[in-house]
Amino acid sequence: MLDDGTKDGDQLYSSGAAYGIIEEGILVRSFFSPTWKDLGALATYGRWLGVNWVWAEWLTIYHAIFSITIPIFLVELYYPKSKGQIWLTKNMRILFHALLIGSIVLGFFAFPYDAPAWGLIGCVLAVVTLGWLAKKIPNTRPVSQNLKLHWRILLPLGFSVPAVFFFMFTGAIIPLAIVTMIVGVLLVLGYDRLVSRWSSQGWSDFQRLGLAAGAVFFFAPFFDSVLEFAGKVGSSVVGIGFAVFPACFEKASGITFNGGSALHGVGLRVALSSS
Repeated sequence: MLDDGTKDGDQLYSSGAAYGIIEEGILVRSFFSPTWKDLGALATYGRWLGVNWVWAEWLTIYHAIFSITIPIFLVELYYPKSKGQIWLTKNMRILFHALLIGSIVLGFFAFPYDAPAWGLIGCVLAVVTLGWLAKKIPNTRPVSQNLKLHWRILLPLGFSVPAVFFFMFTGAIIPLAIVTMIVGVLLVLGYDRLVSRWSSQGWSDFQRLGLAAGAVFFFAPFFDSVLEFAGKVGSSVVGIGFAVFPACFEKASGITFNGGSALHGVGLRVALSSS
């Protein structure tokens, strides 16, 4: 969507939300299927008019953060020259658009669930609207880096985002699903306002890394370790490997922390704080 090279925070969130709707609402249609394997309590909690509303909200938020925003940030971190640049040529963009459309068509055969027509139309309209917003939101990334905030604050804040949303949505801890959804929207707005205020002062790459690392550490290795104890053999190995893997790119990032890479620094401080 952002084929002009601009990749600011709110632009990424809008694009990520659109991607989440494409994958979960149109491609696999988990927004609508009551038998989707990962639903758990959300198969009934928040289901109304053939739509898994709470699940839809949670997965849209998840994809906005983990499928789009964090991966793009990591690429820009490891390859600084990619910032503000168009990553694909015109022909490659056409190819990837065609592949996306092709995967959606195949999804109707691979995931044979007859979602309501009005629901699919609503997903398409939501994707178009979010794509339009991503184009219209101005790129306000400051040139200077004046934010005076230590990574010790950003790391747990980043961790709290997926942790709060995961347990609130999947745990169905609020009796009324509509209240859960309203609280979810308010939390998104609250987090966005806080991050936008800090962003206006100018993030350093290390500060953004602290925020992103906190979010990633919830699933890898924390949540993957929980899955290991629950019987998902090998989950902890995958989680730890995913958390350590970025350190292999330290030379590309060029970020240092007390003479070492920022990624090693974050891992070291987390290990020390937990010992």
